[in-house]
Amino acid sequence: VREIDIGLARVMCVRITYVGELGYELNIPAEQAVHVYDRIVEAGKALGLRHAGLKALASLRMEKGYRDYGHDIDNTDDPYEAGLGFAVAL
Repeated sequence: VREIDIGLARVMCVRITYVGELGYELNIPAEQAVHVYDRIVEAGKALGLRHAGLKALASLRMEKGYRDYGHDIDNTDDPYEAGLGFAVAL
């Protein structure tokens, strides 16, 4: 976790991923969100940046075998039923 500057905005940058690839989440003050979005889109043009929606993220998550609590598993599943037996010692 660290703070970075994107354009005129101070943004908290967290290296985390929901899809199993290198990724980041940016926590942006609401009043700066459009400015940061515009800077990212502008900088990404040369790199072939494309928009992706939540369905694309869900598909990538499923390909990696990541479980979504409340969708794939819930509190009625034990760790073994959820495919998480490797993470517990019972």
